[in-house]
Amino acid sequence: MADHRFFGILLCLFSCLYSGLSQLNLSEGSRCINKIHNGTCVRLFRCGSAVLTYLYRNAGFLEENQLPEIPEICSNTNNEPVVCCTDCLFSERDEFRHSAISPNGVLVSRRGRVAWKKCLDYFQRLPYPCRGKGNIELRKSWNMDAQCHDVTLRVAVNIGGQDPHPWKFPHLALLGYGDPDSVQWLCEGTIISERFILTAAHCTNGGVFGNAAFVAVGTQKHVDREKHWKIYNVKRIIKHPEYNEPSWYHDLALLETESEIRFDEEILPACLDVGIRDASVAETAGTYGPTENQTQTRRTGDDLQMIYVDRLQWVDCAFAYKPSNSLMKGYDHKIQTCYGTHSQMDDTCKVRLDVSIFFCSFLVYQVLLRRHILDKKNICLHRYVTTTEVINIKKKQIKRGRWKMNKSLNGTAVQNFVDMP
Repeated sequence: MADHRFFGILLCLFSCLYSGLSQLNLSEGSRCINKIHNGTCVRLFRCGSAVLTYLYRNAGFLEENQLPEIPEICSNTNNEPVVCCTDCLFSERDEFRHSAISPNGVLVSRRGRVAWKKCLDYFQRLPYPCRGKGNIELRKSWNMDAQCHDVTLRVAVNIGGQDPHPWKFPHLALLGYGDPDSVQWLCEGTIISERFILTAAHCTNGGVFGNAAFVAVGTQKHVDREKHWKIYNVKRIIKHPEYNEPSWYHDLALLETESEIRFDEEILPACLDVGIRDASVAETAGTYGPTENQTQTRRTGDDLQMIYVDRLQWVDCAFAYKPSNSLMKGYDHKIQTCYGTHSQMDDTCKVRLDVSIFFCSFLVYQVLLRRHILDKKNICLHRYVTTTEVINIKKKQIKRGRWKMNKSLNGTAVQNFVDMP
């Protein structure tokens, strides 16, 4: 269903892109002339240069990159454009039908988990800071002997470092408790869709202030929340069914908002990890810390700091996190992992907060982390949230009577992130 929906959107946008061109009124297989070169009328997905031009333009790659001109349209067959293609080779299996452009201009397949497809869909249509970044060249060279174009795609991926400009965390959400006139912003979460926030289960309750009742987004750089923040009411709280406070195991929850979150450059969803990338390399994380003139209960995006963390060996994690009241079995490498910060950030682990990580090196995978004081050791315990774990929350809620989910969840955006049974 997701692939059919994506295909429909692609054709719709392709038609809009070509709206200024007139059709040649030629059927598939007919000979045609595109500008000054002879070609053949073929379906869009059989013409590599045409579909790649569309995919890259739709992913934000415009004038600064070398892309071919849009070919003439011959006609339409079953709502699919038939273009005048001058390529030497045509695709026989529609290889590009399930392709998409990821950050840095890398061509990837959309096949796989529903969460992966949803991430790519978001990336194609939302203004992520890494969208349209990368050095790509799609070149068509005229082959005099064959009287057609040889097509070459070159993608130069920058792996030497990140953009020097300050990182933004558009997926960040603050959780509010209490009355609307005196909201206490005590915890953080991560936007994962238009309706859902992923957070820690212990963050669903603010003690004397009651359950989480509000979600604030667009907070990463504005101090005046009344003027700049966008606040949504919490409709429903879904805790992991195996979470038992004060345990650190299964410390996960979903918050559903009453109305859909509107995305823009400062408000964007993160994506659930589906095991595509290597999580052992250094990552970037955002962390809040109270300033001298600020209490912990009033944190704002101006205090957001960037840290770098590396995943540690499970032996080091097990030694650092021995059995305790919060970890009865000690460190569990099957559902937990721990990362160490660089030496210049020694005080990172000394603040007990719940924030999230935003990746833009290869899409925007999301990690929920929980940090606790650890006797001067520069190690932080992180809850690595995977798609499977969120699925388990849903499945167990369906099986248990007191966790049974009502039908209102069906059809919502979160369903697109996980593989429902």
